[in-house]
Amino acid sequence: MADSEWLPAGDWTLDWSDEFSGSGELEQWYPMLGYTPEEFTKNDEKGLRWNGSTEDTAQMYSARSEQHWLNGEGQLVIRAVSDKKESNANGPKVRTAYLMSGYPEKWDSTEPSNVKWAGKFVSPKDGALYISARVRTDQVVGHSTWFAFWLFSQTRAYNGNPVDGTEVDIIEIAKGAKSYLDHSFNVANHWAKSNGSESKQFNPLSDPPALSIVDVMDSEYHVYGLEWTTESMKCFVDGKLYYTFTENIPSDPVDMMILLTMEFQPNAWDPNQGDGRITGPYISETEDMREMSRALVDYVRVYVSPERNE
Repeated sequence: MADSEWLPAGDWTLDWSDEFSGSGELEQWYPMLGYTPEEFTKNDEKGLRWNGSTEDTAQMYSARSEQHWLNGEGQLVIRAVSDKKESNANGPKVRTAYLMSGYPEKWDSTEPSNVKWAGKFVSPKDGALYISARVRTDQVVGHSTWFAFWLFSQTRAYNGNPVDGTEVDIIEIAKGAKSYLDHSFNVANHWAKSNGSESKQFNPLSDPPALSIVDVMDSEYHVYGLEWTTESMKCFVDGKLYYTFTENIPSDPVDMMILLTMEFQPNAWDPNQGDGRITGPYISETEDMREMSRALVDYVRVYVSPERNE
C-alpha cells in the first residue's frame, strides 16, 4: 500500500487496489466499448446517452484511449472533451473517460444476457467491504459534466430486485450554472428504473451544509468511501460519515463492478444553462478540442472484513 488511510472500525484487510503508479497502460480498468465480446474487441468508441435509435446520435462517447492516462506521478487522469471538428445531430461530439473494473469476456448461455463478464467484482455476501478512492476534483468545471465513483451490476441492472444489485453512486460531483453546484455532491442507490431510487445531495443549502464536510472545489485530494454490508451502506468523506442507506441494500450481487467516469449530458443540471461545449468554463483548448473537465484519482482500494452483520 502506497500510504495508509482511515478505515471504519473493524478488522480490515486490503483485498484489491490500483495505486496508478507508472506511466503505461491501465491493467485493471477497461473502457466501456460495448456490451458483447465482439463489440468490446472491435470498437474504438461506444456511444452512450444517445437520443435516437443508434449510437450515431450519441451525446457522449466512451473512448478507448486519449481521455484517460497515468501521469507518471501516481495518479490516473480522466477527462471529458468536446470535439471542435466532429459533430452529429446533438452538436459537437463529446468523448469521455468511462472506465470499469469488468469487461464482456465471452458468450455464456447461463448468464442473464448470454455474456460472461470478467474482471473485478464486489459483493458483501461473504463479509463486509470498504471501497474507497482518493480524488482531486477542482478541475471538474465544465457545464453538464460530472465525475462519478460508483458500482454497477451490468447484467442484472434495474431488474426490480435490489438484492441483485444495480447502481450505487459512492460519489457524484456535478457541474453547471447553478451556484450551489460549485460545492455539491451526491450519493445514491438506484435499483429500479422508476420508483426504486434513494439519493441524497449535499450542497450549501443542505442541513448540515456540504461545506462542513468537504469542499469539492479545493485543490486537495479527498477520500470517498463506502462501507458495505448486507444490511447497510455507509458513505464517508475523509473518514466522516455523512449518509447511511438501510433499505434495498444489494446483498447478493454476482457482477457488481467498480467504475470511474467523467460524464456529460446536455443541460444535465439546468435546462437553461447551455451545456458547456462552446460556452462556459473549461480547462484548456486546442484547435481541435476543448477540455471541459478533468479529475485526478490517486488510488482505488477494496478492503474486506470477515465480520458479518448479526
